[in-house]
Amino acid sequence: MIEFRNLTKPRNVPPSATPDAAQAIGFIAAVALLFFYLGFPLQAGLGQGGLLLSEWLLLFLPALLFVRVAGFGVRETFSLRRPEGTEVAGGLLLIAGAIPLGWFLAWAQGFVLPVPWDMLEGLEDLVTAEGPPGFLWLLVLLALTPAICEEAVFRGVLLAGIRGRSSTVRVAVVNGLLFGAFHISFESAFRFLPTAWLGFILAWAVLSTRSIWVGVLMHFVNNGSIVLITSVPALRAWLEGGGDAPPWVLLPLALLAVTGGLRLLR
Repeated sequence: MIEFRNLTKPRNVPPSATPDAAQAIGFIAAVALLFFYLGFPLQAGLGQGGLLLSEWLLLFLPALLFVRVAGFGVRETFSLRRPEGTEVAGGLLLIAGAIPLGWFLAWAQGFVLPVPWDMLEGLEDLVTAEGPPGFLWLLVLLALTPAICEEAVFRGVLLAGIRGRSSTVRVAVVNGLLFGAFHISFESAFRFLPTAWLGFILAWAVLSTRSIWVGVLMHFVNNGSIVLITSVPALRAWLEGGGDAPPWVLLPLALLAVTGGLRLLR
């Protein structure tokens, strides 16, 4: 059993200290409960405004308060190191390949899990912009906000607690699985695998660079690409031209991009 005093270390903790695994996972559990009981009602009642509030008030703010009140090092816990140019390039190349690979994962799991079309149509309505102002607003709401708030929680607090306790691959897998579990909805677990894949890739990049800014940028590009695709009819038509499967020409290109990104991040 994790005692509360272990989740909030005394204030005389060295400024370079970071949460341990129990503290980090305990924090994630607390945030998940907070999001369940307050976040969903906020989003149901206020729509897009509720989504914005739930990200900042129920994810980012608790992460910041947890680190500050417990006396952990902010820079160390949130991996606030400034990335080098090659690391930024590697992260961009990695996410450029990981995005279409995530589409193929979602397509493949459709052979095992029923596709929740009603849920996907609802998400499509949420991420489709009408006109430039709407597009910019959705980029702020659905790309920039999660890139900051969710990264602070999962590649900040959580990753700080579990990194160094196993290999990079295993730590990234655990981080990805918890990230995917956090995004499971009441209707279906269909989003779990693609989101866990995204979490794994983001965790790998942050572990490799020791910089959360790379993860923030990659997260923004991932979510922003969804808004872009759903809002540009020609681009969407091309991606859907082959039926349910993504265009197969993207598969070798995605693998090359991921390979190149991993090389730059070594």
